[in-house]
Amino acid sequence: MTTTSSIRVGRRHELPPVAALLLAIGGNILAVAIVAVGLAGVAVAALAVFGPQLFAAF
Repeated sequence: MTTTSSIRVGRRHELPPVAALLLAIGGNILAVAIVAVGLAGVAVAALAVFGPQLFAAF
């Protein structure tokens, strides 16, 4: 390929469809895992704060 520009530009490589699909699925699983860990942390914190009052009510 010949060009009149003196600036070198790297070629862009596209991901194969299977790799893109796997990355999308992996990203979604990671996002769900982060949300689940966050919710578990909130649940543990709420139990630590309100747990004694809830157990005393029963």
